[in-house]
Amino acid sequence: MVESALIVESDAVASKPSRSMARRMAPWLLCGIAVVLIAIFILSFFLDSIIRPRMEAKINSSLKGYHATLPHAHLQLLGFTLTLRDLTIVQLAHPHPPVAAFPLMRFRVQWKALFFGRVVANVALLHPRVHIDEAQFASERKGPIPIREEGWQDALQDVYPFKINCFVIEDGDAVYVENGESKTLHLADLNLVTDNIRNIQEPNHPYPSWFSASAVIFDRGKVSLEGRSNYLMKPFPGMETRYVVTSVPMDAVSTASRHINVAISGGTFASKGFFEYSPKVTNFDVDNVTFDAINLTYTHRPETVHAEATRVKAAGKTIEKETNRRAVNIKVRDLDIKRSRLAFADRTSNPPFNLYVANTDLKLMHLANHEAQGPARLTLSGNFMGSGATNVTGSFLASGQGPEFNTQITIVNTDMTALNPLLRAYGRFDVAQGRFTLYSQLGVKNANMSGYVKPMFSDLKVYDYQKDKNKDLLSQAKELVIGAAAHIFKNRETQKVATQVDISGTLKQPNVSTWDAFVEIVKNAFIKAILPGFDREVHGARAAKRGG
Repeated sequence: MVESALIVESDAVASKPSRSMARRMAPWLLCGIAVVLIAIFILSFFLDSIIRPRMEAKINSSLKGYHATLPHAHLQLLGFTLTLRDLTIVQLAHPHPPVAAFPLMRFRVQWKALFFGRVVANVALLHPRVHIDEAQFASERKGPIPIREEGWQDALQDVYPFKINCFVIEDGDAVYVENGESKTLHLADLNLVTDNIRNIQEPNHPYPSWFSASAVIFDRGKVSLEGRSNYLMKPFPGMETRYVVTSVPMDAVSTASRHINVAISGGTFASKGFFEYSPKVTNFDVDNVTFDAINLTYTHRPETVHAEATRVKAAGKTIEKETNRRAVNIKVRDLDIKRSRLAFADRTSNPPFNLYVANTDLKLMHLANHEAQGPARLTLSGNFMGSGATNVTGSFLASGQGPEFNTQITIVNTDMTALNPLLRAYGRFDVAQGRFTLYSQLGVKNANMSGYVKPMFSDLKVYDYQKDKNKDLLSQAKELVIGAAAHIFKNRETQKVATQVDISGTLKQPNVSTWDAFVEIVKNAFIKAILPGFDREVHGARAAKRGG
């Protein structure tokens, strides 16, 4: 017992100097660590002159057709944080202005990923600016290198040794400027956060990554997205997201839409829905699309006749391809065009003419690309040429046997003087007064066209001396004959010039899209019934005169 006590006592005496020494050494150890950390911190700044040119060279080695300038780069060794400042990128073909400017880019280790045994990076772009003009865009479009092969992703990834797992954009701004245009396509206040890019968490989920984004479109409109993605899908990333778009001013779109002969002024666009896009499937489930108070004109021009025909043909083939395609599901529950003006301008005729429907309210419901989803329904009301009360109803189906639709069209009491440019272009005459009314039913099923067109003309006065006194005698005589014919062929009960033409036959190409089929049957009705109506009445007048 005594011996044991002595041993314990001697151990306690021996441990006291050890603890005392540890207490004396701890401050020195902490000071040493602090000195090392400070030295590393200071050393980081001496590395800037070495790191900056290496980073700049590495970025430029990845880019093709572009050149980057990097004035400032700093690697903080303590947290292994890389900061790039004032990075600018120019297009070699058109170096002014720079296509992109990045005031601040920051790369750092994503510490939470260490718990999953992975070393990956967070990347943040603060206040990035992208500016593209028409010449730069044309050079990009016509260049031999596709954009996916120009090295943009490689340039971003190569400046930091760890793979990017979280990507953030704060207060981004993108502008497209077309030569001679005062309006720009402008995306402002762009904010994006996307995480789990490397599929570290939930690796078995079809879309393991998640993201959210928002921006201001064309100064007033807003867009927001919330969804998931899989950036590692091949050959391109897949995503699914819900979106909301509100109050986008449509006149800004006219800069781009004029390239397809469409001019848009005024009005707004809004939409809400869901879409999924990946190498395996495409799904669009749109709750609503609304165009409000727009003024839209499609112009048919001599110099773009071939391009227009090519676009229509390509669009028809795309619609035909996607109709009833198993991997593509498109559904638009409600599409509205409200308080708008829709116009067609023909600049190939002599003289040119415009046709339009003012005060248009159009509603399209249950539009889908699969026959099993049932027919879509259309209603339209407005004023043809600003005066004729117009109503259109119809339905159409994405049939596997080709286009299938049925429409009813009513146009009542259109002021015919508004149609004079059209009448001069096709009939070589015009009217002093008159009212135009049209009743029609048109349909296609199993490639067979059917229906009728019944144009009616009332209070028709072709010749007016005060209006036509400066015309040549031949034109005046022709209009006198047409006026006489109209008088002879008036319906005795209604006092209207009326004729009805039945439409029947088969489509030239049974497998065309619904739009192509609709254009064909309307053209058929237009040629057979409306414009030639006057010619038939002229022939009738001459026959009656010879009989007398």
